[in-house]
Amino acid sequence: MRGILGSAAYLNKRLHEVPMMMVPCVEGRWDKLSVFHQAGAYGSIFPAVWSFMLALRAQGIGSSLTTLHLMYEAEAAEILGVPDDVTQVGLVPFGYYTGETFRPAGRNAARDRTYWDRWAQTR
Repeated sequence: MRGILGSAAYLNKRLHEVPMMMVPCVEGRWDKLSVFHQAGAYGSIFPAVWSFMLALRAQGIGSSLTTLHLMYEAEAAEILGVPDDVTQVGLVPFGYYTGETFRPAGRNAARDRTYWDRWAQTR
């Protein structure tokens, strides 16, 4: 978690330097929906966002899905002209990668985070 927070803080400080950003949106407001309906709604948009990010990656363009700006969703909507009946679901900053370490991110093994029949803290 410390790594994620550090990465988010770094992005937050440098967001103004990002050459392009995409704000995925969906019609309707989700803030009054039940958790069940919110999960279905987000599940319908995030695969498209992920596909967009994979297409960028195939072209040597780095990207990251963040929700940092959603703390200021109303202000962002005003600046971008997003209608009141539209929900912003994230922010994807992207640009050509210029470093030498463009590689897969570290991941925990699925077996360390997968549980069968019940929730478990240890194996």
